[in-house]
Amino acid sequence: MAQDQEQSTYDPATTSSKTGTFYFAFGSNLSAHQMSLRLRHSPSSSIPVAIGRLDSHAWIICERGYANVVALPQSNAATDANTVWGVLYNMHPVDEARLDLYEGQNEARNPNPIRNNDPETQMIKRFEQGGWDYNKHYLPITVTKWLRDPREYGIDVPDWGAAQSVNGEASSPAGAHNTTVRALVYVDEYRTTPGKIVHEYIGRMNRGIEESVRLGLPQSWVDNVMRKFIPPGIYVDHDGYVGTDDGYVEAEATETDEHVTEKMLREMGEGEKAAWRS
Repeated sequence: MAQDQEQSTYDPATTSSKTGTFYFAFGSNLSAHQMSLRLRHSPSSSIPVAIGRLDSHAWIICERGYANVVALPQSNAATDANTVWGVLYNMHPVDEARLDLYEGQNEARNPNPIRNNDPETQMIKRFEQGGWDYNKHYLPITVTKWLRDPREYGIDVPDWGAAQSVNGEASSPAGAHNTTVRALVYVDEYRTTPGKIVHEYIGRMNRGIEESVRLGLPQSWVDNVMRKFIPPGIYVDHDGYVGTDDGYVEAEATETDEHVTEKMLREMGEGEKAAWRS
């Protein structure tokens, strides 16, 4: 399957999008619903843009109990074991800064980030991970299904003119979607050993799986890779835990009383929501 050349200038802090930041979600942010709760500045930040895959990486639940991707040796033979499927979003800068907090990319955890001076990886990451929970990597993502018109993001897909809009989503002849773009991927460089998923994460992951499979994420890959770590049949409870914008908290798997939930967001007044978003 031929791939188009990657459309980016390889600036370490940019993605292929001309209208925001392409973000490749592979964990609980597979759920556009969760994204809409976390990112409140621009509604467009939580709209799924495409289904894509990250090659030469393995998907795991790491020893901390949350999703991670682990780089593998480059291979031209894609298998479930060396491929990570996910959802592409296009984030507004304000929402990107907000998501950084959820991913443990805050000043308190790493007050003096160290520039990455390694010429081998400068095109991938701007800084060393340091005390952050996840580092920001910029990696090539192969889009296999555009859910929105790629021209909205300044992406030129050959033969896209043949596409027709169906119920507000992009539709085109088979093969016309295949594009390689550069996207932000949050990667934990330290915790690369498979582990056991924390309980609170199971329901959020199952919600993300259900939502993304409906959009086109391969069910067979979910069954062969994700289900080794994530038991089915467990869903987000009535409060709807959102996670914490303080990054990783060791006790959050069992002590979530002080963390923001969907129920709390529904019951907040506009002033309270504005204060929480700030």
